[in-house]
Amino acid sequence: MFDLTKQVVKKSKKEVVFKVITSFFCQGLLLIMPIYWSDVINHLTEANYHKAYYLIIVLILLSILYYIWAYFNQKAWYLLYNKLYLGYTDIVLKDNNNINKVKLGEYTNILNTDIDIICTFLGNIIIRIIQILEFFVIYAYFLSLNIYIFLITLIISIFMVVILLLTGKNVQKANMIRKSALDDKTITTHNLYDNLIKKSNNKVKILNKFNKENITYLKENYKYNILALTIIYIILGCIELARYGLIFYGIYLISIGNMEIGTIVLIYTYYSKILTNFENLGTISADYRSFIVSLKRLNYIRDN
Repeated sequence: MFDLTKQVVKKSKKEVVFKVITSFFCQGLLLIMPIYWSDVINHLTEANYHKAYYLIIVLILLSILYYIWAYFNQKAWYLLYNKLYLGYTDIVLKDNNNINKVKLGEYTNILNTDIDIICTFLGNIIIRIIQILEFFVIYAYFLSLNIYIFLITLIISIFMVVILLLTGKNVQKANMIRKSALDDKTITTHNLYDNLIKKSNNKVKILNKFNKENITYLKENYKYNILALTIIYIILGCIELARYGLIFYGIYLISIGNMEIGTIVLIYTYYSKILTNFENLGTISADYRSFIVSLKRLNYIRDN
């Protein structure tokens, strides 16, 4: 099933390398800057204003550098997306052995929607992998800071990943039903258009069928999106509670002189990163299911 993807990605090596480099720089800067902010807070509490001013200047330079790399990263994404999109489209147009088994509405959705879903997923997967690597950097920092902060973060993370894995198949099933409903709606839309052009007597019948399938699609689209969002919100809510629990613990450590104020700011910031990354993981879990469904539909046209 992934042979087509390997073939297309192989022809996009230059764009992939460009995206990897820009993504590493962007995400690396986002991990480094909070450390400087933490040091600024520590210097302020010690009335060391000269060093605080110096670090603010460093942060300004890093911020400028980040936005420069963010620009190139966004540019790299679109270059990769366009190359992948053209590659998939070219292959599907030339290699379509099962085209007679696919209805016009389904074929239209495959060429327009499914290829877009596949290319968007592949364009995003690079930075998502880097974001997963960020977890290990953050965990390593927490381990060097305090064993309990590390263990709580690790246990919560593992628990959230298990939830994502257990609910993944349900999300994929809901997405397949949604896509099938969209295919039916698109087919009926084409029939409706033909009847309107020809001024056929079946117009009322086709309109009723279109309205019925439109409502069906909206219901399935609602079920799919609410299911995916519910899973993400449960995960983010649990991580948010863990963050504030650790902030309470951090305040206790500060009160007994075992932690600097700047460190608690860094914990809060890194937990924000964990929240963002888990939100992306929740999205990528749903996106991966959509990617697989779209890839199967696209490969069906090509199978002998």
